[in-house]
Amino acid sequence: MGNTKRDNLLSSWKEIATYLDCDIRTCQRWEKKFGLPVCRVDEESKSRVYAYKDELDEWLKSGNNKNSSPSKAKSQKLTQQIRLFVLLPLIIVGGFIIYFLFLKTSISPVPSDFRIENSNLIILNEDGKELWRYDTGLENLVSEEEYRQHFQFKKTREDGMGRSLPHLIIKDINNDNLAEVLFSTQTQNEFGEGKLICFNHKGDLLWDFETGRELKFGQKVYSGDYRIFGFDVCDLDHDERLETVLISEQFPDFPTQLVVLTSNGEKIGEYWNSGRLMDLAFVDLDEDGRKEILVGAMNNEYARPSLIIFDVLSIRGSSPQKKNFYKCIDLEAGTEKYYILFPQVDIALLDALMESLSRIDVLKNKRLAATASLCRIIYEFDFNLRLQNIRLTHGTQILHKKAVSEGKVTSVLNEDYKNGLEKDFLYFDGEKWVLEPTRNKNWDRSKN
Repeated sequence: MGNTKRDNLLSSWKEIATYLDCDIRTCQRWEKKFGLPVCRVDEESKSRVYAYKDELDEWLKSGNNKNSSPSKAKSQKLTQQIRLFVLLPLIIVGGFIIYFLFLKTSISPVPSDFRIENSNLIILNEDGKELWRYDTGLENLVSEEEYRQHFQFKKTREDGMGRSLPHLIIKDINNDNLAEVLFSTQTQNEFGEGKLICFNHKGDLLWDFETGRELKFGQKVYSGDYRIFGFDVCDLDHDERLETVLISEQFPDFPTQLVVLTSNGEKIGEYWNSGRLMDLAFVDLDEDGRKEILVGAMNNEYARPSLIIFDVLSIRGSSPQKKNFYKCIDLEAGTEKYYILFPQVDIALLDALMESLSRIDVLKNKRLAATASLCRIIYEFDFNLRLQNIRLTHGTQILHKKAVSEGKVTSVLNEDYKNGLEKDFLYFDGEKWVLEPTRNKNWDRSKN
C-alpha cells in the first residue's frame, strides 16, 4: 500500500505539470481560476506543493476545468502548430507578392523627365527618381538648360518669329503603351553631333540613325559632318505609330538634309535642300488620310524664304536649282509636292543674313500662316496654297520706319506694297518657276 501511495503522489509543480502534459504556469493558472486540486505544506502561497494523481484525474473528469484540460490544451497546441506550418509558406509567398506588386512598383518605371550630368543623359520617372543613364562619351555635351529649351515639343522663340525644334522627346512612338526616348547628341562646338538614338523605357537601345553623308554640289565636295537642327514626331499615315521627321545641317556649309523614319528607325524618305530648313508642321491638306509635311526653309541660290511640302509616300532627291554651284549632281530631281519661293522684301535685303521661313502655323478654317524671319511679315494661305492675306506686323512696321529714317528704303507700307509682294511668289512645276499655285510634276510622276 505504501508503494501505491507514493506512486499516487506528485511532490512538485514540475511533476504536476509533467503529469498534466502542460507547463508550470498553466498549472498555477488552473489552480487560481479552475480550482486545480493541489496541496501545500502550509498556507503560504510560496510553500512547497504536492498533489495526488487520482484527485487530478477526478478533477479532469468533473468538468470543473472549463474545457482547459491538458488533453484539450495539447490538442489546441497541435492544431496551432499545424496551422502555423500550413500558413507560414503562404505568409512568406504573400509577403513577396506584396513587395513586388506594391513596394517594388511604387518606383514608377515610366520615363518622364531627364537630367544632363557631364556626358550623361539620365532618365527620370515622374517622381524624379533615376531609372537609367546613357553615357554619350561627349565631354562637351550641351547643358541641361539647353536641352530643356528643346524638350518634348516645339517652342516659340523669345522674339516670337521662329521655333525651336526638339532635341529630346519622351513619348510612345511605336504604340506598345510604353514610353520611348528619342535623343539627339548636341555639343557646345557643334562637332561630334549628328546621331539620333532611340531607347526603350528600360534604357535598351532600340535603334539609332547617323545623319548626313558626303555629297557633291557643283564642283565642291561637302563632307559628311552634319549636326541635328531638330526633329519632331507625328502619326503621318494614321497607323497609330509615330514617324520621326529629322532636320540635319552640314556644318558649316549650306546643304541640309530632311529624313523621315518609321517608329522602328527605318528610313522611308530623304531630301536635300540647298539652304537651311527651319520649321516643321504636319497637316492633311487634301484630306486623303495622310498628313503632309510642311517645311519652312530658305533657298541660298535665290536668296528667298521657301515653303516646301512633302507627301510622306514620296520624299526623294534635292531642291530645284539652276546654278551648278547649288545643284547636287549625286541626287535626282526632288519629289516635293510643292516648292514655293517667297518674295524678296526690301527691309530684309538690308540684313547681311539670309531670310528664311522660320515659322509655320496651322490656323482654323483650313488656313496656314507662314512667317518670314527678318521682315516679320506673315503670309496666310488656304490649303490649296493660294495666298489669302499678307499681314504687315508691328515688327514689320518698326523695321520699315527705321530703314526709311536712315534713308535705306523709300517704299511706303500700303496696299500697293502688299500687291507687289503678292505678285512675286514663285511655284516650281517640275521644270520651271510659275506664278500660279502649281504642284511639282515630279511628285505626280512619283505617285504613278
